[in-house]
Amino acid sequence: MNVKYKFFLSAVLLVFSSISFAQDDLLSLVDDGKSDPPQKVFATFKTYKLGNAQTTETVKKNHLDFRISHRFGNLYDRNLNNPINETFQNGIGFDAASDIRTSLDYGITENITVGIGRSKMRKMADASVKWRVLQQTSNFKIPVSIAIFADMGYTHARTDEPSMYGGIILDPGFTTNELHRFNYFSQVIIASKLSDWISVELLPSYVHRNFIKESRNPDNNAMDVNSFFTVGIGGRVKVTKRMCIIADYYYNTSAYYQNNPTVINPLAFGFELETGGHVFSLFFTNAAGLIENNFVPYTSDSWKDGQVKFGFSISRVFSL
Repeated sequence: MNVKYKFFLSAVLLVFSSISFAQDDLLSLVDDGKSDPPQKVFATFKTYKLGNAQTTETVKKNHLDFRISHRFGNLYDRNLNNPINETFQNGIGFDAASDIRTSLDYGITENITVGIGRSKMRKMADASVKWRVLQQTSNFKIPVSIAIFADMGYTHARTDEPSMYGGIILDPGFTTNELHRFNYFSQVIIASKLSDWISVELLPSYVHRNFIKESRNPDNNAMDVNSFFTVGIGGRVKVTKRMCIIADYYYNTSAYYQNNPTVINPLAFGFELETGGHVFSLFFTNAAGLIENNFVPYTSDSWKDGQVKFGFSISRVFSL
């Protein structure tokens, strides 16, 4: 078992043990004969996304969220010929957009949100749905909130562009069709608000791509696969009344992603600032893509090489 896997497994166990201890502590304070009826827990997270990861939050019923998300280029890259010079020539990443996304998300009910969007990376159009099926209660009788998220993507990218798909096609007679352009991402989001200051989540997920090119892991010779499981973790820690630290990480379980220098697990770290009813998320990540269909299987940059990007979103919510 490698170090990365042991570290990730420890983090997952820590999330569940924290939920268990918090539940036991709170239940010990409850007097069943005198307590009020349990209330549902709201605002486990402040927005429906952390850095990269989804949360159990949804858009309010009959509200439309119009959002423009921006992911800049690398702040630094030590693999460049002249890293410092080229970093400043590129405006520390601000001159190069890794991805830009425009999206619309609508709250059908308080617990169901549907959305559409279009991303620059891999010229991806997508449609998504999120359904919160369980909501945590304040007395921890129900210790978690659970949501199901699914996204279907369609890429307009040409299949002969290596930067879009990677790898090679071994059969010269192979031809693609429209079905090859579809890709899918689905996950279960399990979140718990441990206190007013700390929220955590676990995100077991599944990725499927109808079309991939031949590609091998140079470390273990494992082939890339169309479908694989990935597990995400995320958290939010409130440090003041108006500022929170946020972080999330995805671990891809396929052998192709183990110690592969060409594909890296995505990590995001940043801050949330609450001002006058609005929440601003400012975060840094090695992932170039803005949606799971892109950043989970295709992240190639590394934090240790300084290949970190700044990201933010601007949104406007309309009541319909």
